[in-house]
Amino acid sequence: MVEVPEYLLQRSRERRAELTGTEPADAGDAAPDADASGTAAPAAAAAAVPAPAAPAPIPEAAPPPPPEPDPAYVQAAHARKRMPYWAASVMVFLPIWAIFYVGMLEPPDSEELVLADNGAVVYSTCASCHGAAGSGMATGRQLNNGELLLTFGPAPGFDGLAHHLSWVYLGTADTKRLGLDFYGDPDRPGGQREVDSFASGMSGFSNLSLEDLVSVVYYERVVHGGLDADTAALEEEMLLALVADAPAFETGSPDEISALLTESAVGHGIDLAAGE
Repeated sequence: MVEVPEYLLQRSRERRAELTGTEPADAGDAAPDADASGTAAPAAAAAAVPAPAAPAPIPEAAPPPPPEPDPAYVQAAHARKRMPYWAASVMVFLPIWAIFYVGMLEPPDSEELVLADNGAVVYSTCASCHGAAGSGMATGRQLNNGELLLTFGPAPGFDGLAHHLSWVYLGTADTKRLGLDFYGDPDRPGGQREVDSFASGMSGFSNLSLEDLVSVVYYERVVHGGLDADTAALEEEMLLALVADAPAFETGSPDEISALLTESAVGHGIDLAAGE
């Protein structure tokens, strides 16, 4: 058996120490047996291998910037109240409702507008001067017992209805402003009445609606004046036609109202000859 020189063994030890990272053994140290050296070397080598480094932590992503606020007009649009869903069905029926509404604005016929009934309500204002039964008082002339129709009657050639409407509409003061000193039928027994012949002047009622004006005049003529049924029916037709046409009075003179009554009657097909 060939003996290995000591210096070669020493170099081998140093080289092994370099590879394993251990201190080289001295030459005098006892050499480990074959089994010990065989298992110790891999164990030392495994121990010398550094453990893998832990992965670096991934930094958390920065949160996104907050969204910019909407412009003021967009915020106002979002805050505005919306039409409820049920209203859409209502909108569908609006055209139908409009047709009915326009239809209700049509002038009423004689069955819908009872002039005498409405006139009774309006006459409550007149009763303080003329009396509830039209018997007259110190502040208003007598209307009943034929007195009213003597002044504003349906005499041939005289439009008593127009003159009656004008007198109630204008009253004493405004009749005089038109330059009229007398009113009523020229053929009245005793002659026409003077505008300011009564102690208390007649108040004008130009503030009344046209419907109320014709209603109270019709009430006075039928209830207090005792107008006959045929003439009353004709005059009611004429007055209803006037209300339907709704003309505006310029002066309210007897001649103007007479012309408007005739125009409305002809326009609505009323036979004026039937009342002659």
